[in-house]
Amino acid sequence: MKKQMLIGCLVVSCGLLSVNPVIAEPVAAAVTKQRAVDPTQIKAINEKNIISLIVEAKKRYFYADGGGKGKMEVFNVKNSEYRYLSSDIGTRKKLLDYLMKTFTKEASEAYIKKRFIEYKGRMAQVNADTGNILEFDKATAKLTKSSSTTKEYKLSIPYPDNQSKPEIKTIKVKKVNGVWRIATPPETLF
Repeated sequence: MKKQMLIGCLVVSCGLLSVNPVIAEPVAAAVTKQRAVDPTQIKAINEKNIISLIVEAKKRYFYADGGGKGKMEVFNVKNSEYRYLSSDIGTRKKLLDYLMKTFTKEASEAYIKKRFIEYKGRMAQVNADTGNILEFDKATAKLTKSSSTTKEYKLSIPYPDNQSKPEIKTIKVKKVNGVWRIATPPETLF
């Protein structure tokens, strides 16, 4: 009801209703369509919206894997160069909270354990860059297993310009506190 009132107010305030009532409905539909669902708040997952969750998870994975934002601060431990994570994800709790917006706690913990260290009270990682060119935003998903709290999808993820056959990956998702999270560890997926 509130959404319809908001759209109605927008249509009236833009003068579209008095000028041409035929335009009002398409404009209202366009305004509604622009309001996309937050991928970290998916309550009913399907073969379409899982892609938005994966794309958001990829952003979070590469942000953490790249050390965050800002100037990089490096140090050496046992002949290896490390970099501290930026302050927004620079503690174990902040990093875990950030990852758990798209991944389950277990998947997030596995990733942190494998890729990060805590050094002098701050989170750090080996100073190296990773990445892939797969186009997750163009992926397709097919449901292969399902229950009320867990689902498994087979993904087909293309390369840019079809440079190669698409990668096929299996991803598990789990309902956590009413919203869906990726249960597959990030490094397996990305």
